[in-house]
Amino acid sequence: MASLKQSLKQILVNKQHRLYEKEAASKNLTYDSWIKKQEEKAKDDQHIENIDIKILTSDSEIPKNEREKNKNDGKNADEYGECQWIEVFDKGNPVQSKKTIISIYASALYHDIEYHLENNIAEVILIKFYRGECNEISYPLIDKILSENEKIVLIYGDEDIQNDGVRENPWFKPDWSPDRFLSCFYFGGLVAVRANALKETYGHCKEKGILDGEQGNSFEGAAFEAGKLLYLLFYEMLKEHHAFSKGHTISNAVVYHIRHVLFHSTKNGYEQIRDLRLPLSCENEDKEETYEDAVEIENSLETVTAEHHKRQAVTLSIIIPSKDNPEVLFHCMDSLLQKTCSKHSFEIILVDNGSGEENKAKILDKVSGLNQMQAVKKGQVRKKGTLCFEGCTYVYHPMPFNFSSMCNLGAANARGKLLLFLNDDMEIIQPDWMDLMVEKASLSYAGAVGAKLLYPDSDIIQHAGITNLRVGPAHKLQFLHDEKIHYFGMNRGVHNMLGVTGACLMVAQDVFDKAGGFCEELAVAFNDVDLCYTIHEMGYYNIVRNDVAFFHHESLSRGKDGDSPEKQQRLLRERDILYDRHEELYGRDPYYNPGLMTDMLQTEYLPAYHYQVTLDMPWSEPVSSDRIVRRAREDKCLVVGMECAMDIYKWRYGGLPKKGRIKGRQEDMGYYFQGYSFIIGSDNACYKKKLLLKNRESQKIWGLTIESRYRKDIQDNLKDQVNVELTGFVARMRWGELPEGVYQLGMLAEDACSTQKLVNWSNWVLEVTENGR
Repeated sequence: MASLKQSLKQILVNKQHRLYEKEAASKNLTYDSWIKKQEEKAKDDQHIENIDIKILTSDSEIPKNEREKNKNDGKNADEYGECQWIEVFDKGNPVQSKKTIISIYASALYHDIEYHLENNIAEVILIKFYRGECNEISYPLIDKILSENEKIVLIYGDEDIQNDGVRENPWFKPDWSPDRFLSCFYFGGLVAVRANALKETYGHCKEKGILDGEQGNSFEGAAFEAGKLLYLLFYEMLKEHHAFSKGHTISNAVVYHIRHVLFHSTKNGYEQIRDLRLPLSCENEDKEETYEDAVEIENSLETVTAEHHKRQAVTLSIIIPSKDNPEVLFHCMDSLLQKTCSKHSFEIILVDNGSGEENKAKILDKVSGLNQMQAVKKGQVRKKGTLCFEGCTYVYHPMPFNFSSMCNLGAANARGKLLLFLNDDMEIIQPDWMDLMVEKASLSYAGAVGAKLLYPDSDIIQHAGITNLRVGPAHKLQFLHDEKIHYFGMNRGVHNMLGVTGACLMVAQDVFDKAGGFCEELAVAFNDVDLCYTIHEMGYYNIVRNDVAFFHHESLSRGKDGDSPEKQQRLLRERDILYDRHEELYGRDPYYNPGLMTDMLQTEYLPAYHYQVTLDMPWSEPVSSDRIVRRAREDKCLVVGMECAMDIYKWRYGGLPKKGRIKGRQEDMGYYFQGYSFIIGSDNACYKKKLLLKNRESQKIWGLTIESRYRKDIQDNLKDQVNVELTGFVARMRWGELPEGVYQLGMLAEDACSTQKLVNWSNWVLEVTENGR
């Protein structure tokens, strides 16, 4: 009998496996099929279906007498030649709208750059930096952008790898990022420039001798040298056209990023350009001389007195909010004073919102000792390169925890031209951190400047900039090892990001004041994000230095956001405030390509084809589930990860309907749920799941039918678990289907091959109000 039961169960298991494998195969999209569909849509959206191209010749010289023919003319032209002359024209009006483009490899241009620039008759030069071919949509898109925007002098786009007709490994790039450009040639394999602008800059550079030593005569193996010269030439051209200045609007744009794949390389493009560097002088050349006095003192004098610095405004005020954490605070301060090596003067300001008397006394003793040490040095000769510490101020102001208020109070007591907001659980591990961050914060276009934060005594990333996804602000790369290079260098060099964490945020005092400081309505979460978004909206560029690292003993003082229903509700309320204040940024981030996933809090940078919300699933009707849940065993092995539970209109547009917002449609009148769920140590193909909503007051439980979604991220992270590809889930429910109240979200999992039923609850809650919202 036991053997028969086992055989019958195996039949059921095999059936579930077949169904599971079929569903998984249907939902596992490939990049190749997905991107081709996206490009067909782009042709319609961009109105380029009537644009055609004609290869005139693949010779370096185009014949001036059109009656003369070259062996490479027209249909005989070599599609993969070093140089191509191409006409782009509208098939409806091919004469009036005809444009000539030259497409040339960087090495060929480098070999005889003066000839190509002097004798060029094309309006646009397309430069290929490594082997590959242009996407057919690249020519009309580039022509369209340059025709519509006279100020734009340079265009770059996204790229992927194509071998044997199959496309893979896309490099989806950010919009114009001046600091990333200064750090790395992220434009990649294809760059389009206006010929006249490049020619003019080359002439200026030649007159000034800027390119001396950058040019060689050997064509063989010249790709890297060609890259170096053109990188520097682009830098000079963009500087002449004021690309390194405030402002993000298209009307002021000098550099334009086309958010489409324009180029197919034969191998990883980033690996081919990652070692290209600008001369060191370029990174500092655009700096305003805001701190000229301090820098000149350090650079020109062998020694300087502490008294002299006391009379000057300090370069940097380091503001540390803290309460009842003296050991953690002192560890931070000691690492700051012992491990920092900087030419800049700085002060420390401690802001305490109500430590107990014992801890307050400890902090006062520490501050007194530091100030006595600084006073002893007053009037003494300070050797060049030693620390210029200008004292510590203790601001004691009892009040409920409000990170924004504490930081604003610290800023009000600061003397520095720059402010650094630093958590009390930070640990300095890199001597030159201050000089490197001040270097960026001093730039005229710089907003907030942050650094890479690592978990203590490890190379595991905690923070490398804030990305603005549809589901909210996110820390991409969190929990990944820094030893590995992630997504085309996103954890290397310097990047422009929409935000940086308030755990370590440097900003100029005047920029901070113009932004209005931290929003005190946001007491706990998103206050740093809000400040960065405001600074971005003012036209500044926020910056993350991945070449500066700290250890961060994260949230030791107050725990983690969202680890209880109450904290999760507070988090969602503050998220709503954030997007009410920044409506135009909801679901948008110029430094995060829309070709990447935006609909889930995935730590890695993954192309959007892995997961996209479509909201085309059928409506789920809640079913009373008290009886079946009572028969289920509550088990922590059933993991429930909620990522979204909110009003559909708010999901689409960032807030509730109001004047000036898009009018709600019938399909917006409901709730959207998204997350993942799996059973640890079990065969997940055998389980059917339902989303549960439990009224926290009446304890009444309702169940919703869900649709599974393919989750490659879960599969990759749970290699020791069985059948976890389809652990993602989504559902939507109309307004008015549930009584008013606050509902806790959970999951019911039923084994289709046995009688086992499991249940577990998340910390997420959904508040249903009388009007449905």
